[in-house]
Amino acid sequence: MFAPKWKKEAKLLDKAAKKFLNYKRDLLDARQIAEIDSRRHDVNKARKAGNQEQCNEASKQLQATCEGALPRQPSQGWVEENLEVLFVAIVIALGLRAYVVQPFRIPTGSMQPTLNGIVATSVESADEFPSFVVRQLQQASHGRSYVNLVLKENKRLRQKNPIIESQFLHFFTRTYIHFADGSKMTFPGPKAALMNRNGMGFGRICGYPTRDMSQAEQQQYRIDMQSTPPSDMSFEGSGKRQTAMIRPELAADTVIARGYIDTGDLILVDKMSYHFRRPSRGEVFVFDTRDIKKIHSSAASNGSAAGSHYIKRLAGVPGDKLQIHGLDLHINGAKAKEPGIAKVMSLKNGHHGYEPTYRLAGGQTFKARESSIPGMNEYIALGDNSFNSSDSRFWGTVKEFNVIGPAAFTLWPFSSGHWGVIK
Repeated sequence: MFAPKWKKEAKLLDKAAKKFLNYKRDLLDARQIAEIDSRRHDVNKARKAGNQEQCNEASKQLQATCEGALPRQPSQGWVEENLEVLFVAIVIALGLRAYVVQPFRIPTGSMQPTLNGIVATSVESADEFPSFVVRQLQQASHGRSYVNLVLKENKRLRQKNPIIESQFLHFFTRTYIHFADGSKMTFPGPKAALMNRNGMGFGRICGYPTRDMSQAEQQQYRIDMQSTPPSDMSFEGSGKRQTAMIRPELAADTVIARGYIDTGDLILVDKMSYHFRRPSRGEVFVFDTRDIKKIHSSAASNGSAAGSHYIKRLAGVPGDKLQIHGLDLHINGAKAKEPGIAKVMSLKNGHHGYEPTYRLAGGQTFKARESSIPGMNEYIALGDNSFNSSDSRFWGTVKEFNVIGPAAFTLWPFSSGHWGVIK
């Protein structure tokens, strides 16, 4: 207890050397182990004899022997250090994405005006494009990009699936226009934004039917299709699910797409909450499309890849019975009262109510079934933009195993009017 300081330090050094041997024994050879044991013996002998000078010298030799027993690792350079930091950051980000939150980009307008999808706006002339500086500012604030795709020579769309939509880096959607000569053009947005009349309007040019055609345009399309030989048309899909493009011949200087594209809202999906509670009627939620067969078959018939995730409003939980009367949604015999659903039925601020169609046509009852089998409970998903939404009315219910989590927060763009908590 009253031993001098040098004896205490020598004793601690001996303990440290003993631990070093125990931890590193598999990395040391017999000669090194014997040498360390000998140096420990010298330290303890001098300590017990009370010879401070010999003890200090023996301690130095023991410490040097331990330090030199294993090869020194070279110190990391700045490249190695930064790569290590980046790797750790990536691992943490992947862990958060897998178990806590997941970013999700909204590709379509099915949830407008609650959330924005990708919106394309055509212009007559590239002269209407703002300056480079203004475009960069709009990119930062609105996620707006400009596109000007014009044919330099005569082209013909290839006959089979000439226009294909695909995902790029998970967050981005690209549409590829393929021509008969093997060349292609890339449109930085979804197929609907390229083809629709209220988008870039390329469907009107190549004679492709879109959902936003007027009745007169639909009638004219049917007349033109009957009078055009199949060899003069291009087709997407296969078998009985083919859709014809009746004007695949395109002259030089044809404008494929000219205008600007506003990106869809980038949101965070809460992947934790549903581990502790059940999904609630009326909230906006995200689910994957595994085993929802009609989503995938419909996409395949259009020559496109089905989206891996969808975002909708949860309109029906297991056991609910839904009907549409007028433009109002009724749940279990009464008009829905949930704030999010009531907002859609208000017919205010861009909302248009619920369209009665398919499984919810004309007062028809649509039920979300309960199941005792884990993961097989059913939910009904409806888009807030009901008249332009592919949802449960068309492809059926969402199984519990598909559900990812509630949409929690809109991250970007800041000027969309939706930044913040999603309701």
